[in-house]
Amino acid sequence: MENSNQTSFSIKKVLLIALIASTLDGLAAVIFLAKMNFTGVFQYIASAILGKDAFSGGIKTALIGLALHYFIAFSFTLFYTFAATKITLLKRHFILPGIIYGLLVWAVMNLIIVPLTKIPHAPFHAEKAILNAVILIFCIGLPISYLTARKN
Repeated sequence: MENSNQTSFSIKKVLLIALIASTLDGLAAVIFLAKMNFTGVFQYIASAILGKDAFSGGIKTALIGLALHYFIAFSFTLFYTFAATKITLLKRHFILPGIIYGLLVWAVMNLIIVPLTKIPHAPFHAEKAILNAVILIFCIGLPISYLTARKN
């Protein structure tokens, strides 16, 4: 029987939440950041491991970037859903934890992960950073926190 202070953990649930969140995030990136340029968004992600060559690889490198995007979203979803089994607050409330998690994902990606990759360095733009953070809050943080807290 499930303890009322814990969220049940299911890999199937994690996969479904990751699929939803990563799809929302990918669509938002294509629509708001790249003005409907699917290939460019996912080649950018592929450039994390392929470097500048990713931008000349066509749909092949875009698909590599798409797979990497889903893997990253799965990793963040796995972390949050596992944490929710240990931290009751993450089960009882989803709005504030979702906002905070979206900002945490932004910080981890932009301050730790991206600098360690082969993604070409770009100058900081406050407007783009804010838009990225808002996208991560609404497409990663809130969906993951809501769906994790939700009882089947």
